[in-house]
Amino acid sequence: MKLLQWHCDYFKYRVTKPAMKTLPENRDGEEKEFRNVVVALVSVEKGDDPETARNAIVAIKKQMDEVKADSILIYPYAHLSNDLATPSIAITILKEMEAFAKEKDVEVFRAPFGYYKEFETKVKGHPLAELSKRL
Repeated sequence: MKLLQWHCDYFKYRVTKPAMKTLPENRDGEEKEFRNVVVALVSVEKGDDPETARNAIVAIKKQMDEVKADSILIYPYAHLSNDLATPSIAITILKEMEAFAKEKDVEVFRAPFGYYKEFETKVKGHPLAELSKRL
């Protein structure tokens, strides 16, 4: 798994159109906006498993606590890897991340998988505002 994490003043996205013929979830037309959020752009790779998902949330929550963010947005982002898991595995791992964060009493959101989305953001300018990780 590869992660790119941003601590954002705000992040908003809007679903524009399907990126796959068969969609794992129906969230067509969804629009969301978040404030003081850690956005985790996630590429799920071959070999990732539920333990990888748990380790990712532990790492993301650590940053969230350090920067005093209010929530986490898990944002599927295939562009970080050329060794991607299949879509069915990727969505399973992303959902595992969301569930594990909820178990930890973290306010968490997950952007839709399998759609093109436009987004707008303002990333904060402190030393922990931009991080990348490989798990």
